[in-house]
Amino acid sequence: MIEAYHERFHEHSELFLRQLPKGVFITTRAKDGTTNTMTVAWGHIGVIWGRPVFIAYVRYSRFTYDVLLNAEDYTINVPAEGTMQEALKIAGTKSGRDIDKFKEANLTLKPGRKVKSPIIAECALQYECKMIYQQSQEPALIDEKIKERYYPNHDTHIMFYGEIVDSYRMKGA
Repeated sequence: MIEAYHERFHEHSELFLRQLPKGVFITTRAKDGTTNTMTVAWGHIGVIWGRPVFIAYVRYSRFTYDVLLNAEDYTINVPAEGTMQEALKIAGTKSGRDIDKFKEANLTLKPGRKVKSPIIAECALQYECKMIYQQSQEPALIDEKIKERYYPNHDTHIMFYGEIVDSYRMKGA
């Protein structure tokens, strides 16, 4: 039986799709308790294997990659339009290896409803995702112009596929 979130995960996709190029937060908690967030501006929301899925792209060089490798899930936290620019900047330019991004960006963590990873309370929209697949990019298959622009240092991405197990707007958002 398809659960209700399967039928409604896309209800707020318009907000998500407008905000994604400006940045959303991917937040995760590893099995050892390490928690991190990072700004992402690339991703996909859709259906694969009959499940609603968010696909996050994370470079191998990022601390978030290390945390995601040891996590069962992650959350996608979508700010309301025109908000949280400074927090997005901090989460996208500073490393969780060096600072506590949550403290530095004044972000409040709350427990996820269905996953172990927390959500960011200040965000308007939440997607809770259970890790179901990981896939490395194959550099030899990337168009040369794209490689020149996005991968001059050969620092490609790994794609983390997360089944969306819950999605909701925060009250007041």
